[in-house]
Amino acid sequence: MSDTPSGHQNWTSGKVLQLYPGGGNHDRTSDSVRASLNTFLNASGWSVDDLTPNQLHMLVGLMTERQNLLETVQSLNAALDQARDIADHDPLLPVYNRRAFMRELAKQISFCERYGTTVCLVYMDLDYFKALNDSLGHSTGDMALKSFVSIIKKHVRQSDLVGRMGGDEFAVLLLNAEEEQAAQKAGFFSDDLKEMEFGEANAAMTLDVSCGVAVWERGETPEHFIERADEAMYIQKRLKNKARA
Repeated sequence: MSDTPSGHQNWTSGKVLQLYPGGGNHDRTSDSVRASLNTFLNASGWSVDDLTPNQLHMLVGLMTERQNLLETVQSLNAALDQARDIADHDPLLPVYNRRAFMRELAKQISFCERYGTTVCLVYMDLDYFKALNDSLGHSTGDMALKSFVSIIKKHVRQSDLVGRMGGDEFAVLLLNAEEEQAAQKAGFFSDDLKEMEFGEANAAMTLDVSCGVAVWERGETPEHFIERADEAMYIQKRLKNKARA
């Protein structure tokens, strides 16, 4: 670049627009290029008047290419975030899938290890779901699953974690909660679900849910934590089956 003014090219003459005509984001890109070029020149102690037309043309081209690359990176990052979100969530329900739930569970346990906070897990399995699926069809079964997730979300906080662990099994991680609070939430899930009917009125079916509650113990792995809550759930389910027999 030259320190002596020569062949002044007015920056407001629309030079950038001539370099890259067309394109939906053209005006926005041109504004960003102008801002970047002005910042660069000011930091270097130059002005547009110090540039020849060729120098200005080359510099604007480089700045435009830089801006295009930045916008491409932003677009790719947004697409990557969307792909991660899709990969983390159940394909049917607005909750974590098992893999993502286990990952987030491990993060929360690490937090609890560090700060000594409490966390409870409610592990759930729907009662009579197979019979409902067999009798009323999978579309009604899908509707029942969606309804149950709506019940869960009604009673948990945004900071709590909800995951579908497979089939009709779900888990809820309640942060900064005691066992009594977790058991109360489990009762809400069951009470609300039993009030719902699925299918036609003349052949409607109801569901219930068996819930197991576990309080995380210091040093416990996520896998063992899940196992204890799962076992507590099966104990409740066996007691229900025994009572019905």
